[in-house]
Amino acid sequence: MGPPYNSRTMTALLEVKNFSAGIAEKNILHGVSLAVASGEVHFLMGPNGSGKTTLGRALMGDPAVSVIGGAVVYAGQDITALSPEARARMGIYLGFQYPVEVPGVGFTAFLRAARAARGDALPPEADFCREMQALGASLGVSAALLDRNLNEGFSGGEKKRSELLQLAVVKPRLAILDEFDSGLDVDGLRVAAAALKKFVAEDAALFLITHYGRMAEYLPPDRVHVMRGGTIVRNGGRELVDAVERDGFERLIA
Repeated sequence: MGPPYNSRTMTALLEVKNFSAGIAEKNILHGVSLAVASGEVHFLMGPNGSGKTTLGRALMGDPAVSVIGGAVVYAGQDITALSPEARARMGIYLGFQYPVEVPGVGFTAFLRAARAARGDALPPEADFCREMQALGASLGVSAALLDRNLNEGFSGGEKKRSELLQLAVVKPRLAILDEFDSGLDVDGLRVAAAALKKFVAEDAALFLITHYGRMAEYLPPDRVHVMRGGTIVRNGGRELVDAVERDGFERLIA
């Protein structure tokens, strides 16, 4: 079992300190500790039901997740009690495993509202649409998709690509992506990895929750955490991804 913090703890963007939490009076997370620095890619892996998604929701401040103990520190500030909205304003982004369809809300209009929420000066609407079409094309998002309602009728791959476009527009400092590699084919993985590398290179941090290690082929992690029973049982590097792919979780964490 590796150390709970990496060598860059003192400059960590995110620190999770002995954190415990639950949902509906059921304790799920138990003494979770980890740290993520700007410019780093972290994978959180583990079998079904190990608490990975709950941790992602807790980091975003989901009110359905009750904090039992410990702390979440972001950019040197204790955010354990802050709302999701406050965390989003601070630059934290959570991408869901199954993005919600939002009927009646146009995708381009949503992106424009997201840009406005950042406090950015907005160009004329026609110029903004052309900008989104060009940015979307680089991510495999068609102009036709931009004309539809947010996630409505999108395939799994289209939803993931739309999230990449959202990341490019919102520009958070920390992105937490839950099972982002699900629904992506090989070409989609390559596009996603290239976009996420660019995202991290701009002094951001990526916390990728996943069952599988196939993304590591295109996006090598700086740190890998393996969770079981609501706690981190192994910390390491790319070798943990390879061990999971080769032997599965049970042999790794037996």
